[in-house]
Amino acid sequence: MTPFAGGPTLLAAAVEAALAGLPLQRLLLLAGGLLAVGTLLALSPRPARLVDPLTGRLLYGVPWGTLTVCGLLLAVYYGLQAGLSTPNDPIVLPFRAWSYFDPTGMVVAGFAHAGVGHLTGNLLGTLVFGSLAEFRWGHYTDHQRSGALGRLRSHPVGRALVVFPAAVVLFGVVSTLVALGPVIGFSTTVFAFAGFAIVRYPILTIVAGVGQGVLGRLLEAVRLPQQVAVAEASYSTPWFATIAIQGHMLGFLLGVVAGIGLLRLRDESPPPVIHVWIGVLLFAVSRSLWAIYWFRGGETYVLYRAVGLALVFGLVAIVTYGVVARDRPLFSAVDAASRDRSLGAAIAPASRDWLGEFGSITHRQVGLLAVVVACSVVVGPAIPVNLTTAGDAPLPGDPIEIEGYEVTYGENVPDGQLSVIPAALAGDRGGYNTSGVIVRNTDRHIWSTDTTTGELAADGRSTVRLGGLGWQETVTATRIGWQATGGGMAYQIRLAHDNESRPVFASGPARAEPVVAGHRLAINATDTGFGVDIEPVESTNATDTGGNATDTDGNATDTGDDLSANGTDTTGDGPANETDAGEEIVLENVTSDSVRAVDVPLPAAGESVTVGPIRLLNRDDRLFAIHRGTVVRVARKA
Repeated sequence: MTPFAGGPTLLAAAVEAALAGLPLQRLLLLAGGLLAVGTLLALSPRPARLVDPLTGRLLYGVPWGTLTVCGLLLAVYYGLQAGLSTPNDPIVLPFRAWSYFDPTGMVVAGFAHAGVGHLTGNLLGTLVFGSLAEFRWGHYTDHQRSGALGRLRSHPVGRALVVFPAAVVLFGVVSTLVALGPVIGFSTTVFAFAGFAIVRYPILTIVAGVGQGVLGRLLEAVRLPQQVAVAEASYSTPWFATIAIQGHMLGFLLGVVAGIGLLRLRDESPPPVIHVWIGVLLFAVSRSLWAIYWFRGGETYVLYRAVGLALVFGLVAIVTYGVVARDRPLFSAVDAASRDRSLGAAIAPASRDWLGEFGSITHRQVGLLAVVVACSVVVGPAIPVNLTTAGDAPLPGDPIEIEGYEVTYGENVPDGQLSVIPAALAGDRGGYNTSGVIVRNTDRHIWSTDTTTGELAADGRSTVRLGGLGWQETVTATRIGWQATGGGMAYQIRLAHDNESRPVFASGPARAEPVVAGHRLAINATDTGFGVDIEPVESTNATDTGGNATDTDGNATDTGDDLSANGTDTTGDGPANETDAGEEIVLENVTSDSVRAVDVPLPAAGESVTVGPIRLLNRDDRLFAIHRGTVVRVARKA
């Protein structure tokens, strides 16, 4: 009996298919995690006591308040911002803190996010630092208060599910009011959690920050066990230009003030000074609180690295002093003199009282005052910046209007988010120009460059999500262009909404470098499409000093495109031995040697058009100029 030869092969294929269907990398990750946790439990003398510190301060050892806040952030993102239908493209624009005159943005901005990555980062920060802050707050208290509010503050469930989340929400709204510019995100509150915790647990706060990184890597590994990356050109904004530094610093300082207040209220001893100093320094540097920057034009940013690090060292000194300062007189000699009876008898009563009050000022009071003053300095610039409104100057192009919003495109347009305070007092935010997709809503005092020119040029397309409480709309911006050989680019910007598309911007002409039959060609963008401009050079025997093309008699070789004079395309970039005459355009008062034409329609793909002695051929979105066997690529679609 002959054995079935295909049996082993089929069995191997079945096993391979079964293994391919298993999440092997995720299973490996799970096994590694269980091994690490199992080792900890096995080597701990009393594993059950590992959670005793948690159950001693938190209800069942769970940070219920932090989890409630995380649920609120998820509800805002996936509900109010429509992130459930478009997770990677939520509604952002209406929920930024644009102006004090737009209450919706001011209330919602502290809990909304710009993208799923932004949300994930703040959720992880909330879980780590929020849990540590809630642990510091505690669900249990020795003080039983009377009254409904007092009992709520004393009861573990009330402290966990009501008091803590309510305080966080209130802080999120208030901190947005004093944050600089059109901020969005929960990061100010996350930094406040860290500042609150670092007052009592400086080293543990640093360890928690490292733990956030571990959680982030773990989440990425579960979501995407394997990633294939390909090197490619892309448009990117400097990393520091996407960080709300002022909001982060403000949150941290406000958290420190609250932490110092609780430390004094409970009459607890501060941590060792070296712990506070190291904790604040490592946190401030690792969280980029030194990255002070400002704008210089629409897409230019200046990072003041040295100034930022100097301010961080000042922050370390102020916070350390504010936390560990002792309750001793600042001027001990003055205090002693005011208490000396023999000296006091010789001093007038009023002077003696003033001297006593001055001498009784303690280091602890001065330290707290220093932190409060630092908070005030950080808050100060935000007030005039947030007192802004949208300018009503005419917008460029033909804007699309939707529910009070106007969307268009412009270049070198004065920024329209204007301060209501006179420029002589507070400065005017409209002092620079911007370029890109512009969105304005004068009713909500919004004026924004939603997508910059550089970003749109890199991606070719962008979506603008508009909306409000209970509605949303999308406008799509598209950039179509032709790159002239050896020259610039001519492009057109179109906006589409509700199955309708309209042009809103057309750039100037882009001149190609090669000279063909004594003529230069340029691609010209118009509202209706693209055309070709043709004009003779000063002399038909002129030499192109750019070094890319020389045409003295119409039979020269364009060395810039590596095309032969007999019409053969040696690079495979163009046609060879073309004979199709195509459409001919007859121009009046034109000699056989000289042509001047403007906005000659660009031939469609696979078609050609003849203008005087030059034939223009569109082959696979590449435009070629042909004359007496010379084939030169003059532009390509980009």
